[in-house]
Amino acid sequence: MDKKITPAKTHEKLTHKGTTKRFSTFDDLAQWAVDSGHASSVQAVRQTPDDLWRSLLFTWYAQGQIGCMFAVILARAQDEDKWVTMILDGELDADGITGLVDQFASSGVDAIQFLFPGAGDAQQAASILRVLGNHERWRCFDVGVLPQELDCDTRQVGLRWLSPQGTEPVYESWALGLGDFEPMALTRRFKGSPFIALVLRPTPPIESRAPAGKGDTGLPAAHVAHMDDGLKEDQSKRDKFTESSKDNKRGMVHPDPMSRARAKVTFSFTAAEFDALLGDVPMHKSANDTGSGK
Repeated sequence: MDKKITPAKTHEKLTHKGTTKRFSTFDDLAQWAVDSGHASSVQAVRQTPDDLWRSLLFTWYAQGQIGCMFAVILARAQDEDKWVTMILDGELDADGITGLVDQFASSGVDAIQFLFPGAGDAQQAASILRVLGNHERWRCFDVGVLPQELDCDTRQVGLRWLSPQGTEPVYESWALGLGDFEPMALTRRFKGSPFIALVLRPTPPIESRAPAGKGDTGLPAAHVAHMDDGLKEDQSKRDKFTESSKDNKRGMVHPDPMSRARAKVTFSFTAAEFDALLGDVPMHKSANDTGSGK
């Protein structure tokens, strides 16, 4: 993209500190691509799932709406060997998707993101959960709410990929979802994007980068915070970035519940949509369920 041309930022957010932050919508970035000579029109960008989508998504990450300093740094690098993007158009195939994750797990990539072209709404998110959640290598969990947010009336679903049996180490991986629909947290909403995205780490957790802990299946949990942040042994800077990420996320999400923005959450739904759209998706009981929350 032409670095002399700056993309518009028409999406505004008032943070918890009273400051206004601005971010690009998908159409803002699509227009940027047009102005840079990479596309003929915004509509053409929207209707053509190709590598340009990956570039626009990484640009959106780099602007910081995702709320995570580590994601911002990694997105700016756009290292395709570490963070792989695949666009999956057409009929959903759970075996095919599982095979792709297995393939990238064996090759040692840091993260893989699947982009599913479509309406980008709750119905599409539910259809993805339905296909994967009924596969033996995936699990869906109703991950509830934070103990201090018991009045949060939305339902949060966590999608987990399970590493292949017979391989070591054995672990689960948390899928982070992006979708521009209510009641998703602002940090997960690339406004106007014509797709749903799933981002996950196919390789094992690395304790020195972020705590692994016990996942919902009872296995160690890998998530995107375990990606290579490039900080090596600089734990002081890593801790500083971690605290900055927490503050950024609070600022982006406020005044909505933080329960929707947790790393363990893939998608958030209204209670009515949860009941209507996910009735045929197996919801497993978390190994960490203490009985509190919803």
